[in-house]
Amino acid sequence: MTSQRLLFRGIVGLICIEIGLALAYLMMVFRQGSAAPLLDLNGMRSLPSLLQATHLFALGALSLVLLMFRRRMRYPISWGLPLALAVLCFYGGIDEITKLHLHLSQYNWKLIYIGLLIAIPMLGWRDLMQMWRHHRRLVLGVFLGLAIFLLGGFGAEMVKGAIASGVSTHSSSRMLFITEHLRITVEEFAELLGETLILYAFAQFTQQTLLRKPSISE
Repeated sequence: MTSQRLLFRGIVGLICIEIGLALAYLMMVFRQGSAAPLLDLNGMRSLPSLLQATHLFALGALSLVLLMFRRRMRYPISWGLPLALAVLCFYGGIDEITKLHLHLSQYNWKLIYIGLLIAIPMLGWRDLMQMWRHHRRLVLGVFLGLAIFLLGGFGAEMVKGAIASGVSTHSSSRMLFITEHLRITVEEFAELLGETLILYAFAQFTQQTLLRKPSISE
């Protein structure tokens, strides 16, 4: 079995686990009124939270690998892009486990993420353009994962406000309970799925650039 096929099967298995966690959460909430702490999608140090942190740490580790061995690439990248990505991913992983943002004001923790997200294209725009030319499919995979992640997070929050204002005066508390947990499920699953797709694209990029077999001409 080739490494690419093994990687694909691993990612498919990971997505199946994420679907299982989301379904288990919904079943427990609807049957018992709450989820077991270990399977709580919105809990601290639960399996979904630890899985999301693992995704981020893996992305950070791959970024460091690219940073250390970037000179071996056919089209070497600068140090700025992988370093900024590593900082963002490791900070996100630590935040997912410890919930650091809960100890900061909403303004401050958003500034940290916004600053890192702005630094990535500023430090590595040449590298991003180069990767777009030579690895367009993988870049599109990262964009797809990022879009799912952002739509799941910010989109679910927007839907929450719209639903709350629309059903609060006409529906029972049961309806509000159901819609809130559906929102949590969609948000957390979208974040897990988005990170998984980004991780898959990162791993493929690492395989293609660092583990490629040299050609005869080289």
